[in-house]
Amino acid sequence: MKIAIIGAGAMGSTVGGHLSRTGAEVYFVDPFQEHVDAINEKGLIYEVNGTEYTAKIKAYTSADQLGEKMDAMIFLVKGLYTKGAALGAECLAKERTVILTVQNGMGNAEILSEVFGGDKIMSGLIEFGGKMVEPGHVSALISPTSRVMIGAANRKITPEMKEFAEYFVKAGFNFSLEADIAPLLWYKMTKNCSGNPVCGIVRLPLGPYQAAGEGRDIAEKVADEVRRVAAAMGIQVPPEPAKKGGQKGISPESPMYSHLPSTAQDMYHKKKTEIDFLNGAVVRYGEKYQVPTPYNRLITDLVKIIENNYDNQF
Repeated sequence: MKIAIIGAGAMGSTVGGHLSRTGAEVYFVDPFQEHVDAINEKGLIYEVNGTEYTAKIKAYTSADQLGEKMDAMIFLVKGLYTKGAALGAECLAKERTVILTVQNGMGNAEILSEVFGGDKIMSGLIEFGGKMVEPGHVSALISPTSRVMIGAANRKITPEMKEFAEYFVKAGFNFSLEADIAPLLWYKMTKNCSGNPVCGIVRLPLGPYQAAGEGRDIAEKVADEVRRVAAAMGIQVPPEPAKKGGQKGISPESPMYSHLPSTAQDMYHKKKTEIDFLNGAVVRYGEKYQVPTPYNRLITDLVKIIENNYDNQF
């Protein structure tokens, strides 16, 4: 199977590295020239919980350089770049190419459906974090309970989708193919919206942010709004798992305690974020279904103020 990873950042590179172990032909498409050059010259270096691996994967800065059709494409660009990346990758699609988005937030599947057709689209989520160490070198934290879950966006799983899903099993992921992925996607939204941008606003990793009583209160209020919006859409979000011994937040011994989520990483590096696909999306759906979302609206507005004033910050 030929698989193109559209967006070979920390997450895309980690997923591609794992899939390259399965016998699949994996290709990277990413506009970051230094990263692409380093991968082509030395191979991709990807760390998993501190253990280093190397994968020989061909990388390109644009899809039209591949010169052949793919059996599947995995989109892992930021939401604000999805439309452009999809249009650029149209040349890789054939009639039954599977298109998977495991991007953060809501709205990416709809964009991909407009370009490739809704019957080809799969959505999913990945429960681990990562960062780029340097061009050609990424690092990820993957716990034994970290899951990869995908499903057909229209709930109609095709034979091509089933075949594609098997490669995640072969890659060693804690994987499941879901009949209805929507509740799980909205569960992840409760996590992303209550953590990623707020860490960027308060300039703290996940652990210290969640250890603060005020942080936990904000996270709960944000997540509650996300759940109420989903419920108005007819989607029942799974309940939060009970924590052992009344644990509050992330244990300081956990590697995730010091993890800076992706939106916070963007803000740290003064880059545009995907806030419109996270809390901003909750606000839009809330307006559509008449659900108040004051916490998500405030966070969206604060992130946009910061984005527009990177050069003015003290």
